[in-house]
Amino acid sequence: MGKVYLFSPVGNTDPIRYFYDGSMLHICRVYEPDVVVLYLSKEMVMNQRKDQRYTRTLKLLSEKMSHPFEIRLIEKTGLSEVQQYDYFYQEFTEIIRKLEEEMEEEDRLLLNMASGTPAMKSALIVMATLAEYRFTPVQVSTPKKKSNLEFEERDEYDVEVNWELDEDNKDRFVNRCEEVRCLKLVRLLKINMIEKHILAYDYHAAMAISRELQREISPVVCNFLEAADARLNLDWDTVCRKIPQYKEKFCFVKEDKNRKLFEYALGLEIKVKKGEYADFVRAITPLGVDLLEHVLRLCCGIEINNYCTMDKKGKKWDKTKLAGTEVKKYLEDAYKPQFKGKEVYSHHLNAIIQRTCKNRRLAEKVREYIEIEQNIRNVAAHEIISVTDAWIIRRTKKSAAEIMQLIKYLCEAVKINTVEKNWNSYNVMNSLLIELLEKEK
Repeated sequence: MGKVYLFSPVGNTDPIRYFYDGSMLHICRVYEPDVVVLYLSKEMVMNQRKDQRYTRTLKLLSEKMSHPFEIRLIEKTGLSEVQQYDYFYQEFTEIIRKLEEEMEEEDRLLLNMASGTPAMKSALIVMATLAEYRFTPVQVSTPKKKSNLEFEERDEYDVEVNWELDEDNKDRFVNRCEEVRCLKLVRLLKINMIEKHILAYDYHAAMAISRELQREISPVVCNFLEAADARLNLDWDTVCRKIPQYKEKFCFVKEDKNRKLFEYALGLEIKVKKGEYADFVRAITPLGVDLLEHVLRLCCGIEINNYCTMDKKGKKWDKTKLAGTEVKKYLEDAYKPQFKGKEVYSHHLNAIIQRTCKNRRLAEKVREYIEIEQNIRNVAAHEIISVTDAWIIRRTKKSAAEIMQLIKYLCEAVKINTVEKNWNSYNVMNSLLIELLEKEK
């Protein structure tokens, strides 16, 4: 169990007034903090030095409760202008920042919102509203539930007499503390920012902001954002580890290899939606090779791996395996006078498909895909250019969205995905994420 800290300005009703605890003392009685940090203006410093009324009273309470207080005094001997809000906001922010640096993860910080001058209270209210730090604001009501209007002599203060007459020393005292539920403005703003990043499919940015709020929002939300970011990076193991209770909602394709291709295709569509056209163009080639291998296997009865070998750089044609085969003939006819291919490229596979695929509509779509790839991929990969949707249209006569529709057709033709609504998977995930975030507000 962690420590409890209390930061409290000291005001004219502290430590005891009208035979009842002042706010600072009452919070100490109720919460039993381990560390009490008292902020004293010039007038309060004079009171403390005259009779040690604040520290002596806290020691009396400590003895009564058998609970030790570590008392720290912040004495502002030059502080007589106690009405300047800006000063206190900056001052208290720095004090609380230093306390937070000292505190451990399981520690708790209380703020006394009821003591001190109006400017001090206002500064604390704004800090609680902005919620820049993790603390619990505590308000203390007056014993009579109304303003203290009576006059009481405070210059000649007797610590022991006030302690003996304090009604709150009775066993069944009334707890007048209330934890203030302030509007957490910054917290709300950050949650709204997370939601906007989610809708823009920028899960990495959303995750970064969530880490600033991880003490204040559900671990389920933080895990879900990490899973979304991992999903876009094709890290399905992390998805399953972070959100095992949700993975079935997004795991439409069960077979590992097909799921990887489908998730890759979903990622391409995200690039189109985000306007990342250069990345989209560069990413279509790896998908094309895998898709065309599926076309050959399912629609042409050709297993391309029977004619290839693998090394560290990828899949390569094997001359020995090709020797005397129909596949070699198709490649040689397409690449006269001699086929010299080493790495397996999508246009090689297209040449075989055009000779062997009986589904002519599918063969035409494959040819169309390869032409698009050849017209834009190499330029975008090897030149420093601005790749826009208009640039893609000029080179291919199709927009990025139309190319994406072609990719979807090929995925469905080889049964990687056969359900149209599955392409909306990321939006379904986003809706669920935002639903969880709305509950955090």
